[in-house]
Amino acid sequence: TETRDQERRKQNKNMNNETNPHRIHLLGDGRQEEDIAGGAILPGHLLATTSAAKTSPNACGTVVKHATAGGASERKFALEDALQGKTIDDAYAEGDIVASVQCVPGDVVYAWLSEGEVVTPASFLTSNGDGTLKVATGSDVIVGKALEDVDASDSAGEGDNRVRVRIL
Repeated sequence: TETRDQERRKQNKNMNNETNPHRIHLLGDGRQEEDIAGGAILPGHLLATTSAAKTSPNACGTVVKHATAGGASERKFALEDALQGKTIDDAYAEGDIVASVQCVPGDVVYAWLSEGEVVTPASFLTSNGDGTLKVATGSDVIVGKALEDVDASDSAGEGDNRVRVRIL
């Protein structure tokens, strides 16, 4: 018999490994929030909330790309700004209102994998310190686990790649 997660995955076209998703938050119950961008941010970046004061009644604060490689994180990811007709490829500029998701264990996101990384479904991931994820080593704080094979080692300066990640 299939597990509940396997059934949900079949029903969710964004979990189909044969196509690239058009959303960042693919599966789960994470809380959606709005924040102010403290710099350039792409949907799928791992975020950190700064100590900057709240500047919008609907905002939780100012967010930037998570900047501590291997460090603890809120497991918060920038989402696409679908309400403004934007896609996962449209960046936020400093001062923009950023749609984000505060993930809970079990959520699945389409996050950025750092250039040069190679992951398999056995890879545990951590912050690379620039909003992207990398393979965890040693005492790194784990953010999630890759759900697919992605080889970003041959991107030849083309930049980072995205990967489906189950949040732990």
